[in-house]
Amino acid sequence: MLIGVEYVVAAYGIWVCTFAVYILMTKRRMRIAGQTVEAIKQRVSESSDNPDKTVSIENQD
Repeated sequence: MLIGVEYVVAAYGIWVCTFAVYILMTKRRMRIAGQTVEAIKQRVSESSDNPDKTVSIENQD
């Protein structure tokens, strides 16, 4: 029976570690996405303030 308990504890530990890594990766992606959205908003607001300098977001690579 001890082998079964060790197996359950190991499986639970692996699950917790995997879930923690998933949470950290998701938080990082959300932070990067938020920074990207803010950069796009700033570019759009700058281009709308200056009509001579219009920036087409679709044509930028």
